[in-house]
Amino acid sequence: MRRHALPVLTAVALSLLVALPVGARDASAVRGEAFAREHCARCHALGPRGTSPMREAPPFRTLAGRFPVDDLADVLAEGVDRRHPAMPDFRLDPADAADLAAYLKAFRR
Repeated sequence: MRRHALPVLTAVALSLLVALPVGARDASAVRGEAFAREHCARCHALGPRGTSPMREAPPFRTLAGRFPVDDLADVLAEGVDRRHPAMPDFRLDPADAADLAAYLKAFRR
């Protein structure tokens, strides 16, 4: 029984590590992922796979390729006008904006 437990535990640990995009393990990106789960996941797909719950909302993993992510923290802090009718206009606290941008940047790696 013990002989079989180690490979199973190893597989579980590795699957947890790859569930986050590479680089999303730094503190800012982890906070950004938590922010996204709380405020964005109702509409957007988070993580490396899956479709968004709301068809019009692009998966987060695609945003890094569609927008200049290096400028994203500033844009989020200044405010974003809705991109589609169901999306609210919003402005993020600069710290939350930086964390969310760090999470999105992790998808580029």
